[in-house]
Amino acid sequence: MKRPSGFDRSPERRPEAEPAPAPEEGGEAARPGLGRVGDGAATHLSSATADALRRAVTLRRPVRRPAEESAGADPDPDPATAESMTAGSAPARTAAEEPAAAPSVAPDAAETVDLSEVREAKAAGRALSLRRGERDEDPVRAAEKRLKAAGRQRRARIRSERKRFSADSRRRRRVWLIAGGAVLGLALFVLAGVFTPLMAVRDIQVEGTQAMNPDDVTGALARFDGVPLALVDDAEVHQALEPFPLVQRYAVERVPPSTLIVRIEERVPVMSIKEGEIFSVYDAAGVLLSSADAPAEGVPVGTGALADRSGVPFRTAARALRDMPAELRAQVAAVSASSGQDVTFALTSGVEVIWGDAERSAYKALVLQRMLASLAAQERPVSQVDVSSPGAPVFQ
Repeated sequence: MKRPSGFDRSPERRPEAEPAPAPEEGGEAARPGLGRVGDGAATHLSSATADALRRAVTLRRPVRRPAEESAGADPDPDPATAESMTAGSAPARTAAEEPAAAPSVAPDAAETVDLSEVREAKAAGRALSLRRGERDEDPVRAAEKRLKAAGRQRRARIRSERKRFSADSRRRRRVWLIAGGAVLGLALFVLAGVFTPLMAVRDIQVEGTQAMNPDDVTGALARFDGVPLALVDDAEVHQALEPFPLVQRYAVERVPPSTLIVRIEERVPVMSIKEGEIFSVYDAAGVLLSSADAPAEGVPVGTGALADRSGVPFRTAARALRDMPAELRAQVAAVSASSGQDVTFALTSGVEVIWGDAERSAYKALVLQRMLASLAAQERPVSQVDVSSPGAPVFQ
């Protein structure tokens, strides 16, 4: 056993055989852990430890009876001595070899006890104090609070993100609905125009005709009356206008719900060529526009090499007549040329105009008009005007 001042942390185990302690001077036995009892000098312990020691002595060691103390019987004899007495075959010990008898202990002396329960009680007290400290600090509750706060923040972020993405989704949904509605409306419009008489042709308009009779063109397009606008074919319109040679180009416009507009650009008759007894009228491309026994009014008559419509003189003279203003072209009575460089016009007033080639025809026409107007204002007689070099015109 240990002294009370040095407690172990693990419970002590009683030895199997403990020899009797040797007596000290003074006749009193020295017991481990208590000091000398005979002197009355016991180890100083705390009140709690002393109470525990007294309880342990009461529980583990019964109080010696006076008869046992007077008889000197030891209730807990040494196991080795008991074993030797039982065998009876051990040799007799001498007085020197015999151990000294244990002195008698006073009834009020403290006994050596097992302090494992005391150590266990103190360890349990320390654990309890630690648990109380943990309850006072309450780290679990603090962690739960932090967890709840983090959960609230996460839910707030999720709500804000959901609102933002919900706004984006609503915007995208709105765009898709508008686009889908537009496509659906267009599809319904096309279906209504194709398969129902709601958008059939009821009004045909012809625009841009001057030499042509618009009623004749409208009569040729009457085949489209009652046909849905979406089903009016441009190829069929071309077939309807093909009998009119004055039509140079055209455009078809469909105006819902029931109007068909045809805009026509007529060919410009630039030259009339005598072929036998007939005068044929041609445009700048050499397309035959009409034929008559007499020259067409306002169309100059071509002579000489201009009879060959595929030659250079014809193309040069026709291009010059096409590019000059209509009021000046109406004053040209005849045109002649032997090559592409000597185109000559004869005006109805008797003035001969040397034109030259077809380059800068619009500028030459402007210079000629200004010279004729100036000479007429001066009342000067003029027989010939040369505008082949428009920067330096010459007249005589």
